Amino acid sequence: MSPVQKIRVSRKLAPGLTKGPNYLNKLVIRIGSLIERRLNRPYIQFICFLVLSIYLVVLAVSFATNVRGRTIFGPYLGADFGAFYIAGRIFNTHPADRIYDAGLHDRLYREQFPDAPPDSHLPYVNAPFFILPFTVLARLRYSWAYFLWLALSVVLYVAGFFLIWRTLDGIPRDAWLMGLLLAVSFMPFLVECLAGGQTSAVGFFCLALAIVGERRGHPILSGIALSLCTYKPTLLVLMLPMLVLTRRYLTVLGFIAGGGLLTLISLLIVGWQGCLGYINKLLYFTQTSTSAASGLRSWKYVDINSFFRLLVGDYPYLRWTLTGAVFVILLPVIFRLWWKADRKQPNNQRLVWATTLTWTLVLNLYLGIYDTTLAVLSVLLMTDVFYRQGDSDRLPLSPAYKLILLSLYLVPWITQPIARLSGVQLYTLVLAFLGSYQLIQFSRLTGISPKAG
Repeated sequence: MSPVQKIRVSRKLAPGLTKGPNYLNKLVIRIGSLIERRLNRPYIQFICFLVLSIYLVVLAVSFATNVRGRTIFGPYLGADFGAFYIAGRIFNTHPADRIYDAGLHDRLYREQFPDAPPDSHLPYVNAPFFILPFTVLARLRYSWAYFLWLALSVVLYVAGFFLIWRTLDGIPRDAWLMGLLLAVSFMPFLVECLAGGQTSAVGFFCLALAIVGERRGHPILSGIALSLCTYKPTLLVLMLPMLVLTRRYLTVLGFIAGGGLLTLISLLIVGWQGCLGYINKLLYFTQTSTSAASGLRSWKYVDINSFFRLLVGDYPYLRWTLTGAVFVILLPVIFRLWWKADRKQPNNQRLVWATTLTWTLVLNLYLGIYDTTLAVLSVLLMTDVFYRQGDSDRLPLSPAYKLILLSLYLVPWITQPIARLSGVQLYTLVLAFLGSYQLIQFSRLTGISPKAG
C-alpha cells in the first residue's frame, strides 16, 4: 500500500485524530507503518512468551525463597493477598462481623508477617459476601493459599477471555492465540493482579459474563452477573447509569435481584454489625481517597481523582476544580451517546460496553492499576467493531488505533516509577486517550453527534 493510500485509510478510520497539520498526519502514518512492519504476529507472540517465561521464573524463585512471607526480591509473597488471607482467618477464628476490625486485622497481619513495616496497613475493604472463598483458603498455609488463588485467578481470567472471544465474529479466528498471549502478559494482570495478589480477575470474569449474557439474549442473567461486581463498587460507577440510559431495564431487574440475593448472603454470614462495618469502611476509604493527605499510594491509581492528586499535590481546591471540570465536560457527551444509540444494533452494543469499561477506569474516585485489566475487554469489543466495519478495500485497524494499543500495552511497565518521580500518571493519559478515541469512533459509526442540539 502506498503512503497516499495509507493516509486516506487513516483519515477514514480515525478522522478525529488525523485531522490537523500535515506533519501530524505524516507522523501518525510513519509510526503506524513502523508498527505494521515490526509488530507482526510471530514477533508479538515471541515477546509475549518471553515476558511470561521471565514472570514464571521470578514467581518460582519467589516461592522458593519465601521466608516468613518475604521473598528474595524484597516484597512479600502475594503482596495484597495478605489482606484477604487475614480476613479469612478472622472469619474462621473470631465473630464474623470483626472482619472489618482494623485493630484486630493489623495485629493478626503482623503475626503472619512479623517483618512488615510499622506503617503498613492492608485492611479488608470488599463486600461481606466476597469473604467466602478466603475462609477456605485461610485454612491452608499462606504460600499454598496464595498459590491456589493464583491458579483460580488465571482460570477466571482465561475463561472470561474465551467467553468474550466466542462472541466476536469480526476478528479473525486464527488470532486467538496472539490475543490470549497479549491479554495474559498484560502488565496490570500479570504483575499487579497475579503477583500483587489482587482480585481483578473476578471482576474481569463477571463483566465478561454480563456482556456475553446480553449478547446471547439473556438480559436478566446479564444483570445478575453484573451484580457480582458489587464486591468492589467502584467497578459500577458508570455501569449502572449506562444500564438506565440505554434502557436495559431487564438487565437492571437482574442486577437488583442479584444484588438483593448477595445482600441477604452478606447478612447471613456477618450480620447487621458486619454490614454496617463494611459501609463504614467504604465511607472511610471514600473520604480518604478524596482528602489531600490520603495516605494512598497515588502512583498505583489511574482514576482522574488520583491523577490530579498526584499532579497538584497539596492544593485540594485546585484538584477538585480540575476533577470536576473533567466530569462536567465528559459525562454529558458519554451520556448523550448512550441515550441516542440503538441498543438493538450489535456494533452499538459493543461500543456502549467498550466506552463504559474504559471510562470506568478514568472517571472514578479511586481505582488501582490492577483493575485496568478491564481494558482488555474494552479493546476486544472495539477491535471487533473495526473488523466488522472493514472490507477488502481498507484496513480494519488504523495506524492511530494501533499506536494507542501499543501504548496501552507498554506504558503500564514504566508508569509507576515515572509517576513517583514526576507526579504525572502516564497510564491515566493513555486510558483517557483510548476512551476519547472510542467516543469519536462511536459518534462516527453511529452518526450521533456528541453535542446536544
